[in-house]
Amino acid sequence: MPRALSLDLHCRIVHACQAGELTQPEIADLFEIHLNTVEKLWRRWRTTGSMAAKPHAGGVPAHLAGLQSELHQLVAECSDHRLEDLVALIGKRYRVATSVPVLSRTLKALGLPRKKRHCGRRNGIGLPLNNNANGSVPM
Repeated sequence: MPRALSLDLHCRIVHACQAGELTQPEIADLFEIHLNTVEKLWRRWRTTGSMAAKPHAGGVPAHLAGLQSELHQLVAECSDHRLEDLVALIGKRYRVATSVPVLSRTLKALGLPRKKRHCGRRNGIGLPLNNNANGSVPM
């Protein structure tokens, strides 16, 4: 995906259009951008007087945007459930279709821990090795 143009480049393109010395295709070639970009910037300048980029449109609202308090309660009462189980429970209780990745990202954004701490050591690191044939632990 192409990178956004800087405000400085926006200004230079609009000033080149205002000067009228070059055609829009020549300006596009000069700044190594697409002709449509020049046309859109020039049109925006003529209609709004602004060279700045448009603000971010906001994107698609999250599926679980309105369920923050419910998710806090659900994780508190079902802390031992897997994410798959929580997705099914959310669908049943709140009639919201979601997925495991969406739920995982939402819980992470809300600061709700999903990994439980286990009593034992992870991956056996630090456990004594059992190398004896009789099964005793070396001292």
